[in-house]
Amino acid sequence: MPDTILIVEDEMLTRRMLQHYLEAEGFAIAAVGTVREAIGEANRRAYDLVLLDLMLPDGHGFDVCRAIRKRHRMPIIILSTKHELSDRVTGLEAGADDYIIKPFEPREVVARVRAQLRRAREFSSDDGTASVVVGDLVVDPSIQDVIVAGTAVGLTQKEFRLMLLLAARAEKAVSRDYLVEQLWSDEDVESDKILAVYVRRVRQKIERNPDEPERLLTVRGFGYKLVSRN
Repeated sequence: MPDTILIVEDEMLTRRMLQHYLEAEGFAIAAVGTVREAIGEANRRAYDLVLLDLMLPDGHGFDVCRAIRKRHRMPIIILSTKHELSDRVTGLEAGADDYIIKPFEPREVVARVRAQLRRAREFSSDDGTASVVVGDLVVDPSIQDVIVAGTAVGLTQKEFRLMLLLAARAEKAVSRDYLVEQLWSDEDVESDKILAVYVRRVRQKIERNPDEPERLLTVRGFGYKLVSRN
């Protein structure tokens, strides 16, 4: 079965161009142009990936991103004319996995799509990795999630990968450079602020107070470490 992609883009020519190139690569495509249609499609079925424009006629793409993240973990790639780092950070904070600046080359979109789908498959495959227990927190590869006090917290694919990397070195500091290399090895990552976005998102799900973390700690000037909560 081909991978399924939902394109959310209100500009007709761009939507048709993306659909043409992706279908030529063997993907199964559904294409819509509004927030309402996008949320309806995402609720109707679980796509393998979403390409998401931000400026839509009946709302903002961030609304779609947040709505999808309440129910699904598939990769979301934002398409936007806004190119500042702060814009990319905002998109990632809303739950996106990647950010492509318009205008773009179709080949770049295809390459980014393939990279995200490849990672999603790698993260979801059962490679025999055992669960890692750190205090009352369990990093469980079998469900691709973290369990805190008996409850799965609902991490995205990349959030889970971050936690898996930290759990493999629990109680020890892991450098920012290593985490960036492992998570974005073939992507253009402009700043470790992008990593900080993911750390903040994970903290919101695993900490009692994300502003005063007890599990996922910052090691000033170096990186992060996952520890047992006191």
